[in-house]
Amino acid sequence: MNTQYFPIIRAKSGELEALTFLSKLDKASLARCTPIFEITKLDGKALETARKRSDTPFEKYLDERAHKIAQIFRGKHVIVDVSQWPLDFTTEGGEQVLSFICNRLNELGVLVCPIIGYDRWEVVEYRETITSMTLPDRSFFCIRLDSLAIEDLGDPDHLAEVIEDMVASTGLIESTTPVLIDMGDVTKFSIQEVMELLETAYGQMKTLGFQDIIMSGSSIPDSIEKAVKDRDSTGLVQRKEMIAWKGFLSANPTAKLYFGDYGVRNPRASDNIAPNMNVKIRYTVNNAYFVARGHSVKGEDGYAQSQKLSKIIVNSIHYRQPEFSWGDNKIMQCSLGKIVGSSTNWIAYDTNHHLKSVTSEIYEFALQLAAITERA
Repeated sequence: MNTQYFPIIRAKSGELEALTFLSKLDKASLARCTPIFEITKLDGKALETARKRSDTPFEKYLDERAHKIAQIFRGKHVIVDVSQWPLDFTTEGGEQVLSFICNRLNELGVLVCPIIGYDRWEVVEYRETITSMTLPDRSFFCIRLDSLAIEDLGDPDHLAEVIEDMVASTGLIESTTPVLIDMGDVTKFSIQEVMELLETAYGQMKTLGFQDIIMSGSSIPDSIEKAVKDRDSTGLVQRKEMIAWKGFLSANPTAKLYFGDYGVRNPRASDNIAPNMNVKIRYTVNNAYFVARGHSVKGEDGYAQSQKLSKIIVNSIHYRQPEFSWGDNKIMQCSLGKIVGSSTNWIAYDTNHHLKSVTSEIYEFALQLAAITERA
């Protein structure tokens, strides 16, 4: 059964806290979760602060990311990508970011699996970084097909040529190398369009000999106004990626297609906290997000709006009870006026509930599919 979940997660404080509490309180869900960590770039004010604290701010930052990941995933597989960093960027010691973070994670006992980005393969520096890497036992590369590769689906000969070069240059074995079909932001796609794209990409990868395919996409918009039009109101946002995955497997129950998404963030969402951001809670439910939107933090009640929004979540038909996850427990505490929470806290609460909810949703769907297939 395809019960493993592959969330694309930024290696930032909120998401890492969500995973930390998942590991402490729900080891069964963590075991069905293999994160694809995007190591975010150190820049802006964070870089200025880091330079005041260290002569090697980039290496210190990457080392800290590695230690936080290892605290949760020592002895387990994680997939790692550094696509946010410039291709020619090196640390203070002259090492490429991908090799640096992978080496540190290996030393810390994590079974780290580097991403090979289709969009970056033709850049010499990037290709040399990948081909010079030696993976330890039980680790593997993962090929990521993003927007450029998706455009190339219309030219299957060129797509095959690039991927065959990856295989030849790195010695990959297609049958044991997973491929991530990353559709990114699918907010402007219909479910039918997502399905058609998925069918095309899956078919072409199978033709090239790949067996394990992961799909990923995000239906959560890049601004709360696009999710819920009116301030101080609620709305449901369809999770098109989940609906398409279920539809594909319902039609192809023996397919080895695994599910991934971007958690509660849009792939293009900024990491910078806007001074007039809207307070919000993104609560994952079956096939959708239930979104409770407040108003600007500069308005009435500021961040304390979260207490009113939490009451809306708790009193809705969607709430799963405080025992369901650490995030649900925090929502209950907030609804009772015991906490407020910062924007980073709410990324953690929402993400923790999302991870628990999606691992459960995948597992329950796989059981249902297996039962239907057995009766057929």
